[in-house]
Amino acid sequence: MIIIASIFVFCIAAVFRLLDNSAGILISNGISVSPFYLSRKEIKEQMKKIRDKPLRRKLKRTLLFQRLHKLFLLLALATFIAGIVYEFINPTLVSLL
Repeated sequence: MIIIASIFVFCIAAVFRLLDNSAGILISNGISVSPFYLSRKEIKEQMKKIRDKPLRRKLKRTLLFQRLHKLFLLLALATFIAGIVYEFINPTLVSLL
């Protein structure tokens, strides 16, 4: 059951990765960027150059989505490892087969 929970948490992490559309936001406003997945450092550098408040707000939101993506990815990994350890202690998946 814990392994299934880790897959669910991983799906949530994937949703936050898909919501992070920082490159699309910058490209739609005429700012050329090379990679599609921008690092936090690159987004912060672009935010310093931008004076448009709604655009800055969107970029701050993408920074939040990046943080949440990393958080849920770490939670998924920790939950998966905990699930495997739990299976060695109390093997329930083996009994289902």
